[in-house]
Amino acid sequence: MQIGLDAEQRAFAQSSGALAADLAAGWDRGRGPHDVASPEPSEKDWARIVDAGWTALRLREENGGLGAGTVDVAVLVEQLGRHSVAAPVLGTLVAAEQLQALGAPVATLEAVAAGELRVAPLLDARLLGFAPSADDALAWDSAGATLAYAPDGSAHALGEPLPATDVTRSVRRPAGRVGDASLELRPPTDDDRDRLHAFTLTLLVADLLGTMAAALDAAVEHARSRTQFGKPIGSFQAVQQIAAEDLVSVEATRSALYFSAWAVDALPATEALRAARTAKAFASRAGVAVCQDVVQLFGGIGMTWESPVHVWLRRAQTDRTSFGDEHAHQAVLADLDLTER
Repeated sequence: MQIGLDAEQRAFAQSSGALAADLAAGWDRGRGPHDVASPEPSEKDWARIVDAGWTALRLREENGGLGAGTVDVAVLVEQLGRHSVAAPVLGTLVAAEQLQALGAPVATLEAVAAGELRVAPLLDARLLGFAPSADDALAWDSAGATLAYAPDGSAHALGEPLPATDVTRSVRRPAGRVGDASLELRPPTDDDRDRLHAFTLTLLVADLLGTMAAALDAAVEHARSRTQFGKPIGSFQAVQQIAAEDLVSVEATRSALYFSAWAVDALPATEALRAARTAKAFASRAGVAVCQDVVQLFGGIGMTWESPVHVWLRRAQTDRTSFGDEHAHQAVLADLDLTER
C-alpha cells in the first residue's frame, strides 16, 4: 500500500500554501490576549478565499461545489495550520459538510460555496461535540459568520465574540431564530453523526500537523543559525535528539492523518470515526509536545505572546481541546476495545 499525495494534490498544497502565507502575513499577532487582530477576514481576503474554491471544496458539484475528497480537504487545512491562518475556513468547511449531510436545499449550499452565506457549526458549551440544539450552544470558528444552524434546521444569528477567546461566539438571546433562513433538514442518522464527527476530527488533525510541522521547521532553521560556545546549537546532541524525536512525531501524525482522511470516504462510518479518534488522540498529545519543545529550542523566547512560536503553541492547544483531547478519545477507544472482546 502506497501512502502519499499525487501530483495534483501536491500542486494544490503548494498553491494553497502560497495563499495561506499571504493571508497570514496581514494578521497582527498583537502583544497580549486583548491585543490580537480580529480573525474575521476583510472583504478582500474573503473574496480571495472564495475565489480559490476553499468554501466550495467539499460540497458536491450539484450543490455548487468542487466535490473534493477528505484527503484533498486535509491538504488545504494542513496549509492553514502551517501558516497560522486566522480566517474561519475550518468552521465554514465543517458547517457546510453538516448542512450537506442533512440535505440542505441546493440554493443554501450554493450560497455557502459562493461565499455569500457565511455559516458556522454549533458546539456544546465545552466545545466537545456538536450541540443537539441552540440551547447553551456556541458557534465555533465563526469570525465573520452570520448564521449557525441547529440540527432541526433552525437558523440562529450570532452574538459578539466571547471574552478572551477568538474561536467562539454566543448565539443571540432571546430569539436567535431567523425565520426566512430556517431550513427543512432531515433528522441525522447515527451514520451521519459518526461520519461528520470523523470528518471534523480529521480536519483538526490536519491543522495540528501543519502547526507542529511549521514550528519544528522554524526550530531547525534557528538551530542552524544560532551559535553558542562558538558553534551552531544544532550541532549539540541534546538539541539534535529533541528535533529528531519531534520529527518522528510529525511524520507519525502525517500517517495517521492520511489514513483517517481516506477512511472518512472509504470505510463504514463507525470505522472511519475510530480511525479519526485514534489520529486525534495521537496528534493532540504530539502536537502540543512538539510545540512545547520548540519553545525550548528557541531558548524560551517563544513564551512571548507576539512570537510565532507562541502562536503555534496556542493553536495546537486550541486544536487539542476542540472536540476532545487525547484523554477523551483514548477513553472511548478503550471502551470500544473492551466491548468487542
